[in-house]
Amino acid sequence: MSRWQLFHRRMGRRRFLKYAAMGAGAVTLAAACREEAAAPQATPPPAAAPGRGQGGVLVINDNGDPPSFDSTKTWGYRTHMPMSMVYPRLVKWGNGPNVGPLDYPVVPYLAAAMPEQPDATTYIFKLRPAKWENKPPLNGRPLTAEDIVKNWQRFSTEHPARLLFEDVDRVEAVAPDTARFIMRRPLGPLLAHLANHGTMYIMPYELFGTGQLEKDMWSAGPYIFKGYTVGSEERFEYNPDFFLEGFPRLSGVTIRIVPDTPTTISMLRTKQIDSTGWLANVVSPRDLSSLKGDLPNANFVRYYLSANFWLGLDLRDPVFQDKRVRQAISMAINRDDLNKVHVEGEWSLPHGYIPTFHFDPRKNEFPNARYYQFNPQEARALLRAAGHERLGPYDMYSGRIYWPEQLENAQLIQQQLRAVGIETNIKELPFAEYYSLGVVAGRWPSGMFHGNNLVGSDPNEHLTQFWLPNSPRLISPGLAPFLQQDTELLNAIERQKRELDLNRRRELIRQVVDIMAERMYNIPLVVPALYHMHQDYVREMYWISTAAPGSDWLLEPFKVSS
Repeated sequence: MSRWQLFHRRMGRRRFLKYAAMGAGAVTLAAACREEAAAPQATPPPAAAPGRGQGGVLVINDNGDPPSFDSTKTWGYRTHMPMSMVYPRLVKWGNGPNVGPLDYPVVPYLAAAMPEQPDATTYIFKLRPAKWENKPPLNGRPLTAEDIVKNWQRFSTEHPARLLFEDVDRVEAVAPDTARFIMRRPLGPLLAHLANHGTMYIMPYELFGTGQLEKDMWSAGPYIFKGYTVGSEERFEYNPDFFLEGFPRLSGVTIRIVPDTPTTISMLRTKQIDSTGWLANVVSPRDLSSLKGDLPNANFVRYYLSANFWLGLDLRDPVFQDKRVRQAISMAINRDDLNKVHVEGEWSLPHGYIPTFHFDPRKNEFPNARYYQFNPQEARALLRAAGHERLGPYDMYSGRIYWPEQLENAQLIQQQLRAVGIETNIKELPFAEYYSLGVVAGRWPSGMFHGNNLVGSDPNEHLTQFWLPNSPRLISPGLAPFLQQDTELLNAIERQKRELDLNRRRELIRQVVDIMAERMYNIPLVVPALYHMHQDYVREMYWISTAAPGSDWLLEPFKVSS
């Protein structure tokens, strides 16, 4: 049984059909399969919802400039955020008053309903009536299934995430309002991949290959791009022709570029920012108490930054090719102490922290979880068995990219490794270099990398993109030869991809996690707890942890007089 089928069954047919007709309305279905309770969204006094485009201009924050507006060229969250404002996806992640920030239910978006599935390898999407912005060269033309086909053709050959969809044989335009995906083999998480904030946005195919999509945007989504000032802000205005009736309620959105956390906190206090954005300069537990004191009626949503945080090793180095050394490094790390750096957190798995697919190493929920446990005596014994009393110094690349205490986290790892005889030198990288060397793929020159690749909704997003030997995004340099010989791991990854039943697939993913714990090709660390915040005058914001604000959490909100 798929996650969508489970939601459908537990909601009941009438409520299910009501949601499917709304497309982006208040979602209640995700609570049906939530494995772990998420922080509740605050409930402010009721206010009448305004009509489309009547809800004021909302200011959210980011901490840097988008490298371009085309994720095929520059894959990353700073590109995904503005793209989500103007370009639709067939399906998206749902939100609502009973949906947690990491639940990630898949719901219709440009698709009028969830796809028909006459068999395990066919998905038929009926499209809503939609059209492009009245701006040359599109001039308001209808968005049709031909757009889906041509975007698929480009995505499947050029996009950094294309490996997720290698099982798609072809996409066909059956009719102007109908697109059909034909699979080579069943793929359990196909719909989750299509909903992901970093995969296939529908863009104007007339402009493919012109370079214009890197600098400008043409809307068929909730907002129209109105301009960008480098180092300052990105501006959007509501789209009066958006395909979901009555949405968006806001008249516009400004993404304000604020480079540092202290300035962001100050601007929240003075209400120059209406809502935190996604990844950058969010509220840490350290700031929570004082900010709540200054803004007692503001809304705070606790969540885990569910990226796959890890300590990567250059596997071209003969020392790191010995499994005992990798296991020793993992067992030298006290993950509970790492969590104390940022006050709250969870232990990460190779796919980060996704509640539906989390198996807690602290509770030994898989046999090889012992390699996650802090055991410096065993770590030293493993190093001696591998012929080493001391190692290093190694460069450890890190940065201040994802949360305020990220570099402090790296410094504590440095101390913990030193305690078992491994010396490191931390090298702080700027955003662009950090992304290039460790996020897009494992390309750092030597030593170690303190990083992550992806915030995902499904483990296969990590397993396929970073753990298959033919991927252009392998997680570590030198990993491919290990994977080519590791048939046990590759077969386990393959089995979970093919399983369509959620519960059976969850157990198959547990097996993958167990195998990877014994190999320790890279070292899973911890994910910090953080807080989204929006002001008390922002109503009906059902925020979820995604880099696609335009589609996933900026349709319903509106502002009232503060």
